[in-house]
Parts: sequence; structure tokens; C-alpha cells
Amino acid sequence: MDKSKFAPTLVLGCICLVASLLLAATYQVTAPQIERIAIENANIARAEVMPEATSFSQVDVELIDGVTEVYKSDNDTGYVITSAAKGFGGNITVMTAILPDGTIEAIKVTDASDETPGLGSKTTTPEHAAKFVGASVITMDAEGEGQYIAPVSGATYSSKGVFNAVSLALQQYALL
Repeated sequence: MDKSKFAPTLVLGCICLVASLLLAATYQVTAPQIERIAIENANIARAEVMPEATSFSQVDVELIDGVTEVYKSDNDTGYVITSAAKGFGGNITVMTAILPDGTIEAIKVTDASDETPGLGSKTTTPEHAAKFVGASVITMDAEGEGQYIAPVSGATYSSKGVFNAVSLALQQYALL
């Protein structure tokens, strides 16, 4: 057996093993912190869309496709429903605050990272979110029933993604 061919393979194998162990250890240390930060950010976003709520409790309910979580405010001011729908580049995640009478108090796009910067990202603006406020039925058809939600010019797919995510939240609310 030729040691000149075996030694580099053994050294490379050891380096790979050590690197894998260090990566696994780093993941074990950072995973709880990443989860904690994600929970804190979600709580902050819920408080933004429903500021009069004192706290939230997750509702144990069967979720429709596209809805990821349902939270009820502990002081009965409404629900915050998180849903996702396909935009131009990928899924767009939206938190929708719905009052007890079934109207939308506010929406917040929490993830549209795959959308086109400068176009699709316009669907994340407060101006676009304000179009949904006060609606209990929404439509993208100017002649349709419900509150008309005009798409952002040049961002039709992203606008449909936000619209569909909010529509899913309204559908989920109707099942509560």
C-alpha cells in the first residue's frame, strides 16, 4: 500500500469530520436562539397589526391549506391569522388582524423576500396594506362583490399573492 496516496485521503476525511462536528455543534447552540428570535418577531408583528390586544394565545383549530397559525387576543379584541400564498418569486406570508365583527383591522406582510425588489416589494408598503382595512369581503375584480383591492401596478403576481393570503385568512376566520 502506498502511503503517499492514503495519507492525503485520511487527512481530508478527518478535516471533513471535524468541520461537520463543528457545524452540528454550532447549530445546536444557535437553534434555540433563532427560534426565540422568530417567536419574538412574530409577537411584535401580531402586536403591530392588533395594538389594542394585551397578549395572544394560539388557537388549536384545523387549518386550511395556506394558513400556518391562528392566534386569538386574550382580551377578545380579535384574531391574528398568518397565511401564505404564491407570489411572483415564491410564497408571500401575511399576518391579518380580524376584529370580532369579521372586518380586517390591519395586515402586515411578514415575508416577501423572493419578490422582485422595487416591484413586488411594493406590496409590502403600508399604503397597499391600508387597502384591506375595514373589509370583510375582498375582491380584485372592480365589478365584483366586496371591497375592491387594486393591484400594485407592475406587480400583479405579488399583489395576487398578498390578496390570496388575506383571502385565506378571511376563510379561516369564517371557520372559527
